[in-house]
Amino acid sequence: MFLQSIHNYRAVAIIAIVMSHAYVYGFEDTTGLFSVIKNILTGGTALFVFISGYMFHHIFYKRYQYKSFMKGKFERIIVPYLILTSLAIPLVYVIKSGFFAPDADYYRIVFFSPDDSAFSTTIKYYLTGRMLTAYWYIPFAILLFLVSPLHFKFIELSRRTQIIIIALFSVISIFLHRSYENINPVQMLVYFTPFYLAGIYISLYREEINKNCGVKSLVLLSVAVTLAFYQYTQGHEGSYSKSVFEYAGMDIMFIQKMFLSIGLYFLLETFVFKTKLTDLISDTSFAIFFIHPWVLTTIKRLPFLNHPESTNIPYYMVTCFAVITLSMLIAIALNKLLTGKVKSRYIIGY
Repeated sequence: MFLQSIHNYRAVAIIAIVMSHAYVYGFEDTTGLFSVIKNILTGGTALFVFISGYMFHHIFYKRYQYKSFMKGKFERIIVPYLILTSLAIPLVYVIKSGFFAPDADYYRIVFFSPDDSAFSTTIKYYLTGRMLTAYWYIPFAILLFLVSPLHFKFIELSRRTQIIIIALFSVISIFLHRSYENINPVQMLVYFTPFYLAGIYISLYREEINKNCGVKSLVLLSVAVTLAFYQYTQGHEGSYSKSVFEYAGMDIMFIQKMFLSIGLYFLLETFVFKTKLTDLISDTSFAIFFIHPWVLTTIKRLPFLNHPESTNIPYYMVTCFAVITLSMLIAIALNKLLTGKVKSRYIIGY
């Protein structure tokens, strides 16, 4: 069954992700309210993971077969990742950027080392997705897909056991934090698992949970905003990250994003709407994900653009709009052009 509210959620999630990757274009040096907004936007991946968990139960559970499930993910996610990564790594190597740069910063970095050969660095880029903004998500997502039999088992557990598992994994994530520079896929798998399981849980008990959505959304989103403000008062902006066995206190961003993910779900269940633009953004969301780092990288290197060094909200908003629009147009164009054996879904997931 198609759910317009979930379709809208996916559009909101990808918009948040793109906006969080465009801070350098007028939204980097912020204070006050803008810093609070930044704390809300940052970590939008949690929304993407939450809705993926929801869709796993809603779409795949009743017809779940591991082989066919992985085949679909391989075609629409893994193949595009391998193709685009194979284009990105040589470019990073040629311009001597990233970990190919002679002055690369390895501080707090796992996996990569100054002693790595070019070949070794290339392999590690494939394994971590670190050569492009946002591409770290795919190695993590592959691990998420590989353990899908465990998610299937989770659905068949008692409700009480499900709640206990989500709570335990949440406590682990709160003290684990994200991997520094998002480089460790295993750490990211553990960290984001509660969001995925929460999505499954809410889909599983949708009819019962959806009562009083308006009140629930107001309460949960209010808590999320309060936590974002608290982060700001503590002088913290953005995600918390550290190595696996390092202690660095509680990850307030995790708690905030859990409230935000569920609160946004209730909000979009309360106010269900349909627009052609929202549907288009949602339909092309994974293509936007794959394409937008390329658009951002291109904009960054355009010689005729002087990017603001201080806060410039109009410039930032126009940039976000341009990146999302261009990413969509590229996705649609490739989808129209590639109609033979080489389908656009094998390149951009759409």
